[in-house]
Amino acid sequence: IWASNGKDAIKIIEREEIHLILIDFFLPDICGLDLMDKIRGKGITAPIVMITGNGNEKIAADAFKKGVIDYIVKGEDNINELGNRFSSYIHFASWISNVKDLSDDFDHLCKKRDALSILTKILECSAGGAKKSHILYRANLNSVTIKKYIWYAIKNGYLQWRRKGREGIFFTTMKGMELISKVNKLREILI
Repeated sequence: IWASNGKDAIKIIEREEIHLILIDFFLPDICGLDLMDKIRGKGITAPIVMITGNGNEKIAADAFKKGVIDYIVKGEDNINELGNRFSSYIHFASWISNVKDLSDDFDHLCKKRDALSILTKILECSAGGAKKSHILYRANLNSVTIKKYIWYAIKNGYLQWRRKGREGIFFTTMKGMELISKVNKLREILI
């Protein structure tokens, strides 16, 4: 689905089920970063890729802080590399879409006593970057449970996914690192 400006993009995103969003930094009516804020403000959690005509490290850093999964400078990548990148985005968006279906009952799951421990373990495993398979192994949980927790962590800003190969890498965000620290302090008090 295509939109030529931010206003139309918001309308489309509100009425359609979108699994992946590509945003140009320079739109006729809004800056791409501001559009990201509006999209997230509406509770839309689809992965976002920022595209720009001129590479700028500050803009790239701001985009990653706001949660983009990739930042593409037009003209820098060859067509094969772009194909690989888009293939990995589609794979990730498909995986996230399946996770959304599983996460409906996650609120109930979070009420269980060990939910915070599991979430903390996943964030600790991802602190330096980790593939989903590595998190599965280290957290010693089944695939369905891991998907629910990873989706919860991404949705709440504790974890980010970055493209690297087909599977991608999960990274714990600053917010996630703060949660780990708070949980560890709480454990010290309780023990």
